[in-house]
Amino acid sequence: MNEMSRITIENYCMTHKSAKSRRLAKLVEMSYDMGCMPTDSDALFLERCIEDEADPELQGALMDLDDFLFRW
Repeated sequence: MNEMSRITIENYCMTHKSAKSRRLAKLVEMSYDMGCMPTDSDALFLERCIEDEADPELQGALMDLDDFLFRW
C-alpha cells in the first residue's frame, strides 16, 4: 500500500473523532500486519466510505487501502 495513502487516512483519523475514524484507524493498522484478516463487515464499511467520501484525496487513499486489504 502506498505510504502517502496511509498518512492521508491516519491524518483524517487524528483530526476527526468519530466511529468512522476509529474504524478506519483499525483498518490502517491491519495494513501493517499481514497476519490480520479483515472481515466482510470491514469490506462493506470501507466500500461505503469510498462511495460517500467527498474529499478526492481521502477517497483515493481509501481506494488504495481497499485494494491492499481486499483485492490482493
